[in-house]
Amino acid sequence: MSDSVTKWHEMQEDKKYIFESPDGGKTVTRRLFGSDVEKREVIQAPISEDFELKKQAYSLLTEYDEKVVLLAAKILDIGE
Repeated sequence: MSDSVTKWHEMQEDKKYIFESPDGGKTVTRRLFGSDVEKREVIQAPISEDFELKKQAYSLLTEYDEKVVLLAAKILDIGE
């Protein structure tokens, strides 16, 4: 292994991170051990509400027959 690759691996081993999630796992941040909280970097942003709705809609489409989904859409459309 070359000296530069060895040095890169050594540098990676030296970094110790603290992972934090102030909102129960929706947003994940990390910072170097011992660094200020202001120096956190977001490594996973919160999932948008739109994404959650699409996920639920897809789940509905995979769980029910097309006729059931179309009837449900019709009921929503005419307000029955």
